[in-house]
Amino acid sequence: MKHFPGSTRRPRNVNLSGKSKPSSGLVVAREERARREVERQRLSASIKIQSIYRGYVVRRSIRTGFRAYWDKAVGFPEASSPSSYSDDSLALLLSFCDTSSIEDVRRLAFVTTAFHLNGDLSSTVGLVISNNGRSRLLVIRLSRLLLAALSLTNLRHTTTQAQALQFLSFLSCVMAYLPNHADAAYFDTLKLAMGHGLVPQAELATSPSETSLAGLAVILQSIVFPLQSVIESDRHLVYVNFVQGFLASASLHTDLFSLIPISTFRKLLDVRQLLEATSKLRIDQMNSGGTMWLLSYLIAFVYEDALPGSPHQMVLEHHLFSHPLYKKPQKPINSRPMFELLVVALNPILNAYGNHMWGPTANSIKISTPSECLPTNPFIEGNGCPDPPEFIRRQLEILLGTDFITDVVDSITRNPTPLSSIQSMDTFYASQSLILRLLLYFRFLQRKLHNRLFLARSRQGVSLLAALYYQIQETHTFRSGVTSVKVILEGLKLTYNKSAECNPKPLEWTAIFLFLDLYCFSNIVMDDEEFFSFEDRSLKPNQLKDLVSFLKNLAFSIYFEVSEIELQTSNELVRQLPSEPDYCTRFHTRSDVAGLHGISVPWIRNLTIAILRSLHRRDSRQKFLPDGFWLMKEIDTEGTTHLIAEEEARQWELEETNIADSESESDNGGISQATFESGNKCPNRRRDKSSRRNYMAAITPRLGVIQNLPFLIPFRTRVSIFRDFIRLDQARRGTGDRDLWRLNQANALQDQPSWKAKHHGIIHRNRVFDDAYDEFYALGDGFKEPIQITFIDSFGAEEPGIDGGGILKEFLSSLVQESCRTSSAKGAPFFTETESHLLYPNPNLLDQMSWDSCTPLEDNNNSSPSKLSVRDTGDLLRRVEFLGRIIGKCMYEGILVEVAFADFFLLKWSKVMLGNDDVGLGIDDLKSLDTSLWKGLQALKHYDEQTIKDLDLTFAIENNFQMADRRSPSGFTRKIMLVDLKPGGSHIPVTSSNRLEYIHLVSKYKLAVQGKQQTNAFLRGLSSIISPRWLSMFNQSELQTLVGGNESPLDVDDLRKNTVYGGVYTIGDDNQEHETVKMFWQVMKRLRESDKRSVLKFVTSVSRAPLLGFSSLNPRFSIRDAGSDSTRLPSTSTCVNLLKLPRYTSEAVLEEKLLYAANAGAGFDLS
Repeated sequence: MKHFPGSTRRPRNVNLSGKSKPSSGLVVAREERARREVERQRLSASIKIQSIYRGYVVRRSIRTGFRAYWDKAVGFPEASSPSSYSDDSLALLLSFCDTSSIEDVRRLAFVTTAFHLNGDLSSTVGLVISNNGRSRLLVIRLSRLLLAALSLTNLRHTTTQAQALQFLSFLSCVMAYLPNHADAAYFDTLKLAMGHGLVPQAELATSPSETSLAGLAVILQSIVFPLQSVIESDRHLVYVNFVQGFLASASLHTDLFSLIPISTFRKLLDVRQLLEATSKLRIDQMNSGGTMWLLSYLIAFVYEDALPGSPHQMVLEHHLFSHPLYKKPQKPINSRPMFELLVVALNPILNAYGNHMWGPTANSIKISTPSECLPTNPFIEGNGCPDPPEFIRRQLEILLGTDFITDVVDSITRNPTPLSSIQSMDTFYASQSLILRLLLYFRFLQRKLHNRLFLARSRQGVSLLAALYYQIQETHTFRSGVTSVKVILEGLKLTYNKSAECNPKPLEWTAIFLFLDLYCFSNIVMDDEEFFSFEDRSLKPNQLKDLVSFLKNLAFSIYFEVSEIELQTSNELVRQLPSEPDYCTRFHTRSDVAGLHGISVPWIRNLTIAILRSLHRRDSRQKFLPDGFWLMKEIDTEGTTHLIAEEEARQWELEETNIADSESESDNGGISQATFESGNKCPNRRRDKSSRRNYMAAITPRLGVIQNLPFLIPFRTRVSIFRDFIRLDQARRGTGDRDLWRLNQANALQDQPSWKAKHHGIIHRNRVFDDAYDEFYALGDGFKEPIQITFIDSFGAEEPGIDGGGILKEFLSSLVQESCRTSSAKGAPFFTETESHLLYPNPNLLDQMSWDSCTPLEDNNNSSPSKLSVRDTGDLLRRVEFLGRIIGKCMYEGILVEVAFADFFLLKWSKVMLGNDDVGLGIDDLKSLDTSLWKGLQALKHYDEQTIKDLDLTFAIENNFQMADRRSPSGFTRKIMLVDLKPGGSHIPVTSSNRLEYIHLVSKYKLAVQGKQQTNAFLRGLSSIISPRWLSMFNQSELQTLVGGNESPLDVDDLRKNTVYGGVYTIGDDNQEHETVKMFWQVMKRLRESDKRSVLKFVTSVSRAPLLGFSSLNPRFSIRDAGSDSTRLPSTSTCVNLLKLPRYTSEAVLEEKLLYAANAGAGFDLS
């Protein structure tokens, strides 16, 4: 039995016998064997080293002997040239020559002088090479050694530069006879030598010496001679090597083309052969930087203007022309065939560049976060990277020249038929692809290129936009996409596949995207006059109808089927994606949508939104599409409006939660004990994330449509969402239930005695706005909360009333009525009106107040305004801001007010506060402000030069405004202020060349600059109550409806259906109305529209029906009996929308009493 010591640790086992274990002998034997094996390996290695060293010593000794023998035989280095030359001496040199040895390089230079013994290097080399025996092979071996020596030579020393030029002179002659040996290594070595400073540029830039010019001549002939092979196959191969090994270099523009301009090479080379060789290259194997330099050099070869030649350039050209090995290239081809070759050559280059920037490899690197899904492009602006180098930028801008644009338009407008030649088809599709890629890849080109393409016409006078639309409407994708989403979705799911470059679907999408991009720009620059001319660049109504249908289906695809589009990924990328979906992969953005590099879902979405918004805005100004055409039945929002509102509020919170989840998961990348301890929680977390994804997949597309393309959804649905937004905001602030909120606030009065003072206002009838400003401005966005109003009549007595909403409506209506006056009788008004009596902020408000504050002089016309103090200006703008809060409060409470605003002003409500000051307002919107000015500016576009001169216009504009003047017989006086539209504008005359700028500046000044402080103050107040995001769902006419209700006739049947009866009028079991009630509805139906509205205002204080119908009126419209006295007038309690109607016995009496009471205009009182 063992004794338990109290410890669970195992006791130590100590061997005190001194005997070794049986296994110790085996360990010793194993160590001995290993030691002996190491010794054997060391012995074997030492034998090998000794053998190699002895071989090296012997070879060095032999080479040394050979060198001594060769030096003695040829007289090196004493003689200036070999005393005797033979194939044996050359073979001996090649056997021991080491290009890393300076002395051997000198021997190579020495032996090349042997070919000058007869005075003509080219003829000597030619004689040697013409012999197909040993001499030819030795010269080829010598050439390879010279290339190796060139690649290792330090060209910073004068001696080595002379040697390098001597080598190049020899090599150029050899390659002239043996062009098939001018491989990629030859041109790589040549490029490397140029980069190492083969010819000092400083000397050439100042005063080139004969030596420098001779060096340049050698460089020139070393490039040109190999490219002049008589054999077509050899010449093509050399051009391919030249393009891939030499032209794709970033340093040529400084190392070579700064010394020998490209125009010189254009005379000496076969540009046609150069372009054909480029089109056959494996450009996808080149890096992105090399492809762009190659592209820029090719453009320069074709389009760069030839500058007047300098004297040394003429010397170089003469030297080469007189050389016996020079062969004059073929006669230059015409510009049209040259353009076709260039377009076909440039497309693979841009395609390879796009593959580098947006291909699977690039995407696989950038897949971690949504912002990193698109790879960084070193030559594209806007990605936080430097602009393209100046040389590349300059060459790309050459493409904006008239010749290139005209050739492109000719190619695209010359629509090929199935019987067209292959070359014509290639040029047609290549031209479309080239223009689209230039617009996608280089943002600095976009504006100018858009302008040129918009204005461009073919030589037959055909507009590019018209031709492109004709082409896309013939495509299967567009024809089917007008009526169906399926074909569009299938096309967008295509991925880039090099083996399927001739697939017709990507070609169709190329034309479609190019048209959409140009059409988007055209909608920016075209005014309504040109757009609605339906000629030339504008589309006809039936074409616009098809285009809008296609764009609606395209928008549906990119919003509701985005997951299917994004999941279509190339095989290379699929292998690199994680197997489990996570935050990163869900938001990964493809950049080869529809099989085209650089096309992504966000790009398509932005383009589609821009065009649809522009067309809808024009349709809002002047209808060209039938009613209801913009609605999209496929977007089902039935029963989801409250979810959309909740998602808008929660979106930021969800994104924060997702990011926090991803960070916590990344922190726990390894398997730890904590992971196992929380294992039971992981399934719940995964289920929560999955449910969130499903929720967002269902709601987020609808929210995106609401925010960006709201006009695709019915107006009533959007109003419901708007009210849901407000209800959600009220719930967040705790003001959803007014009675409960007031009760809670009343219970808190003991702790916060100042609350009642904040939310309760004493309002005098004769100064409603001033009292409201004093009482409620300090609330800020707290003006959203319920407020209590006590009216004081003109006699100073308090008007009794129980506020069920009617007093608030009366208060807000009175506020709007007083503050929106346009008369100057009581001082400068906050608003002024257009010719159509539509209101907008008074642009001269601050100026008028300045004039009012100045001291009157005897001559009104010579008086000057005094500058308002900062305090006065601030107070005035705060009042305008409060006015914006009042309009916002009306919309927040669902109270309609009888005020109409100008369209251009309504357009700013949802845009300015989102960071866009002018919201794209232009001359077309000027029509809603000043029709006369708009007509004048439209006419100015068509005047001839003499008429414009007679008008004597300058870049200045006069501000005319009227103000009160007691000394004037009329009670008013008119003031004029001259404002420059640009610096010194009053001294710059308007001419035919700058009239478009004048029109633009006048429109911008009138719509955006003038009155900007007042407008921003109003919008600041409005946005503190109503979020601009909520208002972005509506256009200008819909916003007016949201403020003032419909102008459509009142629906008496709807009002009758949603009326509640009380007292004697309560409907009994027989479901029959009281006789007086029946008479009331008969009278209402036959009243004039104005009288109907008067009755409605008499009961509800608002003359217009609620936007969602009378079912949304709260409280409901009610009728209660008021006794049997037929001489008594009806009365109302507008606080609860109650009509107290006596029991009249005839319709005539009822009508007379009802209209009299409705038009009496009495205030609040108890009845």
